[in-house]
Amino acid sequence: MKKTRFSILVMISLFLSISLLTFGQDQPELGSSSEQGSFLSPGRDIGGLECLPNSLYSQAPVNSDNGYFSDDETTFWNQTIFDSYSGVTEVIGGITFWGENVSLPSHSDCYTPGADTFDIIFYQDDAGTVGASVKSYTVIVTPTVTGANVGPLSILRFDVTFPSPLYLENGWVSIVKKNPANEDCLFAWVNTTTGDDVIGYTNNLAGGQIYYSSGVNVSFCLVEGTPPPVPISNWAIILGVLLIGTFIVVRYRRTLA
Repeated sequence: MKKTRFSILVMISLFLSISLLTFGQDQPELGSSSEQGSFLSPGRDIGGLECLPNSLYSQAPVNSDNGYFSDDETTFWNQTIFDSYSGVTEVIGGITFWGENVSLPSHSDCYTPGADTFDIIFYQDDAGTVGASVKSYTVIVTPTVTGANVGPLSILRFDVTFPSPLYLENGWVSIVKKNPANEDCLFAWVNTTTGDDVIGYTNNLAGGQIYYSSGVNVSFCLVEGTPPPVPISNWAIILGVLLIGTFIVVRYRRTLA
């Protein structure tokens, strides 16, 4: 009887080990700019790495030593990065984020002055995972060179004002560079040591399923916006006209008396 129980336990352990190994093999690799060696951030204070004073949520680049590809180029890494935020009680009017331009396969800096196009999408939080899409923006933005580097790669700052604000207290945001020409100069979202230590990522060539990686954050700040004006309904306009008309009639009668 003991031998039978022991055999069953061994079989169960073997099954679980094989299942975990298979799961690990199914999850695609998280592509980063330092996969061929560790890059270290500078040890001096450089401007352009801080969130704006009116930021609602701050996850600035602190101790950055890597970047994670978020680019729809299809030869090397067609990957999108997601990160979460919480506690935003005001309207979101914009976002600041930091990144690198990385040439593959050499992993050298390929930034040239000019604008890039990004898709920025906000999602609901679904028990700690990426939920339903709430609002998306396609923006054209020219970055600022901060003067800081991660190894040989320049850290670029991107400041974006949304054409229309949104309100989402807790959620996720994804940022991906549009690369229709399939150029081998990819955007990598710079990491940070601040945050909840979990990001999501997709390998878009493998079906777009979202996977999660622990111990990783990317750098961004959510900027306060102006709430949209509250539209005046038709009944309020009509009531206002009637009150004005009544006031004019009363005044006119008093004048005649």
